[in-house]
Amino acid sequence: MKMKFDFQKRNFWDDFKNNNTKMERILYYIIAGLISIIILVTIVASIAKLFTKNKNQLISDPLPTEIESLNKKNGEEMAAFTGISTIRATTLSSPSSSDSPSILIITPWFSYPADDTEFYEELSRKRTLITSILTYYFSSKTKDEIIALPEETIKSALLTEINGNLSLGKLNQLYFTDFIFFE
Repeated sequence: MKMKFDFQKRNFWDDFKNNNTKMERILYYIIAGLISIIILVTIVASIAKLFTKNKNQLISDPLPTEIESLNKKNGEEMAAFTGISTIRATTLSSPSSSDSPSILIITPWFSYPADDTEFYEELSRKRTLITSILTYYFSSKTKDEIIALPEETIKSALLTEINGNLSLGKLNQLYFTDFIFFE
């Protein structure tokens, strides 16, 4: 049996309208509509992501186990003080809205000079005081105020307050392993 090919110029739209049943055309329209919706949602999500990129996000802090990489970066031997466990602070409720207070979960850790054992002992003794400073700082603000502040502002204010209560040395850096709001 010999196949015959039709090489005439054909109009796709006329072919589509004339050679398909009504049900096939409906299915084609549904598929085209779904593809259009997927493309539109993708474009809108991409645009929204551009406007919210890095806004009110904490910079990813290193884990205490990554202190070796910090030592190489800074050129001095640092150790991680992880004696402060997870802290739960209840934020103030926002007076401008009817939002209830939020619970903030943080797990802080600090870097300090590795060879300073006396300073480590002072940090261990003052662990409760440091926890109180952190808890009071976050409990005295609303969730919106905390989110509006840049991360470095929060960290420098906390380091200033904590270092003001230490006598044998100063903390170099404050990091957060966890920084999560619960409502």
